[in-house]
Amino acid sequence: MQAVIQKNIYTHLADLLEFPREDIRPKVDECIVAINDSQYPEDVVKELMSFRNDLDRLSIDTLQELYSYTFELVSDTTLDIGYYLHAGQDGFKRASNLVKIKAMYRDNGFPFDEVAKGELPDHLVVILKFLGFIDDEALKRDFMKTFVVVTMEKLNRNFQTKKNAYRHLVGAIHKIIDRDVKNEEVK
Repeated sequence: MQAVIQKNIYTHLADLLEFPREDIRPKVDECIVAINDSQYPEDVVKELMSFRNDLDRLSIDTLQELYSYTFELVSDTTLDIGYYLHAGQDGFKRASNLVKIKAMYRDNGFPFDEVAKGELPDHLVVILKFLGFIDDEALKRDFMKTFVVVTMEKLNRNFQTKKNAYRHLVGAIHKIIDRDVKNEEVK
């Protein structure tokens, strides 16, 4: 049952990180319900509630501008999270990781081209959708431990000093992934 909950939560989180549309507020509400029905700590819900409260103060146009600026124009908050592993280095290592991640998607039947909509394999929305898709718990755990949690720690750290509605969403995602990895290590 836990894997079904995680799939639902990862898919909800991916939906919230996509370019915002008019339906963003109900999507946040659905995600909060899913989190409330799960094993995640109360501070995850608080982060999502803070995100929801910030959304109430922003028009959709302002939110779209904030999204574009935050995730597409500022390198230290990009959703292409492989960047955080290889920032300041040559692009060869990141390119190699992108190829490996895309091969992992293909090998597990994940419809990358359909889901990615032109994004790179290390785009956080794509990764969250993959985590919601995959049934192989060992692969999911390994991918999260070796790639996702490390990059999410850096992305979350980069948001700590920003007065930005998305810092709450990134904080919630970081806490969920961190908890899932730590829970798997305890087992």
